[in-house]
Amino acid sequence: MRDAMTEFELDTARRPHRRRGLSGLGLLLVALGLLAAAVTYAHLPVRVFGFWPVVFVVVGIFGLLRRPGWVNELDLQFGLQVSRALDRPRRAFSLFLLAFGCFCLPFTLGLLNARWIGPLLLLALGLLLLWRRAR
Repeated sequence: MRDAMTEFELDTARRPHRRRGLSGLGLLLVALGLLAAAVTYAHLPVRVFGFWPVVFVVVGIFGLLRRPGWVNELDLQFGLQVSRALDRPRRAFSLFLLAFGCFCLPFTLGLLNARWIGPLLLLALGLLLLWRRAR
């Protein structure tokens, strides 16, 4: 009888640990579903759709502030340096989402005109080259 309990304990120890808490992707899908239902069954002002980059900003901030459980487990097993190195792509992607949302938001809200992007990029590139040469 003791062997059967030991096997049971081994089986439960081998099962993957289920994470508890909120899922970021689940929250995003629920928000998008509610928005789709609101668009279909209600009359939203057109101005509301100018805020779609805010979704990218919120997901980017959430990704930067949230520390996944697997990173904490790596801290315990291999040390802080390994977990930081393996967590770096996730943080870089979160920064990209944040930057993309912040870049698109002024254009969708009408604060900047899309015709300005070309001259502004050329101006920024020229200033960058001048600054690098002066260093």
